Amino acid sequence: FDTLSEATLQPICRDDVIRHRVAIIGQSYGQLEKNLIKTWQAWLPPDGGAWTEAEMTGGGGRYAVQKIAFRTERQGKIYPVEYEAIFAAIGDHSIEQFMRGFEPSQFYLFEADLLSRDVLMQAIPRLGRYPATKDLRPGDAARRRIIGDLNAPDIDSWVYQLFEENPSPGFSLYKQPGGRSPNAENRKNLPHDYYDVQIRELGLNTPRLVKRYVDAQYAPSADGEPIYPEYSDEQHLSPVPLKPVAGIPIDIGADGGIQRPAAVFGQWLPKGQWRILGEYVPGRKGPKGFAEGCKTYFTQRFPGCQMGQLFVDPAAFAGSDKESGDLAWAETLGQMLGVPALPAPSNEIGLRLDAVRDELVYRIDGETPALTLSRQDCPMLRKGFASHYRYRKEQVGTTTRTSDKPDKTDESHPHDALQYLLLGKKGRFGVLNQS
Repeated sequence: FDTLSEATLQPICRDDVIRHRVAIIGQSYGQLEKNLIKTWQAWLPPDGGAWTEAEMTGGGGRYAVQKIAFRTERQGKIYPVEYEAIFAAIGDHSIEQFMRGFEPSQFYLFEADLLSRDVLMQAIPRLGRYPATKDLRPGDAARRRIIGDLNAPDIDSWVYQLFEENPSPGFSLYKQPGGRSPNAENRKNLPHDYYDVQIRELGLNTPRLVKRYVDAQYAPSADGEPIYPEYSDEQHLSPVPLKPVAGIPIDIGADGGIQRPAAVFGQWLPKGQWRILGEYVPGRKGPKGFAEGCKTYFTQRFPGCQMGQLFVDPAAFAGSDKESGDLAWAETLGQMLGVPALPAPSNEIGLRLDAVRDELVYRIDGETPALTLSRQDCPMLRKGFASHYRYRKEQVGTTTRTSDKPDKTDESHPHDALQYLLLGKKGRFGVLNQS
């Protein structure tokens, strides 16, 4: 229906007719005919049904075209609308070759995650050619629009990369609540056990698909098992970027090293909520370079805010040469930031994980999450929570097993920093006693 309403907004042609053409792109004709066209025809019959006049041609493994004639009111006057929908599948064609002939007003990418990102990129320059400028009234231009639909994809999908990691101001992403959400839509039109069956059957074999098809969440990568299945974007990702709360110091957790050092910045509010405000993960950096970058990040991101405590990987205090005056990695960071570097109470992985996991499952006042990430300011933490901070799958002979240690990925280092921050702030006793 978006394509029909969009048609009514097109500029009026010189002959007082409104024209709109939508190109509906799928991966294969089998996919379009089985999954879209039958449902489409239930709402928009090929002949127009009792609603209006229409005709549909083609199909059966090739282009299908539906033309619909209807009328719309614009500023008190009735105008005829000529609407055309073209159903086309890429199949074995190269994307550039396939897209070359289209001149629509609008593209609709059906099950967009199954299409290549190049389809979207090739669609953008094909827009704006219909209706042609010569057919429009002086000064008017055709509206240009691309829409798409999909189930929540894998975390490694181009959709996640384009709409979450590197969002463009020209794109918007709209998410339906999951089937278990109190805000779930459309349940009245589904069998009463629709989601229960999926949870039971998929949960036994491929629980990652429960996230996609039931909870409308990005699915973890198939390369491993997420360490924090308790994490949910819907619950733990703030709807907007978080700003520091005035008067509360910003604490820092840091993971040392030269290859992939990382720092995480957060506030612990009096009511017990952790607000993770940002991350600094610059890639390969020496101790001084990392410390300088960390200080610059804090100054620019949190102007006027007080720096709180700095908790660091205990191993980062080793390696100094006291006689020659060399400082350990942690000491260099503390000196540059102007606060004492404190070793986290432990490097035990189980204790560190529990320090974070306890906050993910706890609800303040029974509803408010105890940990929330600032949207767009913690991309690597978020990606790690969703998938890439994981136990890797290992092949041992003919058997696949899951490692008992976190995989060393780019996302593991900011997660280590987060663990040192929470464990340092709560203390060993606090984590063991879940306080």
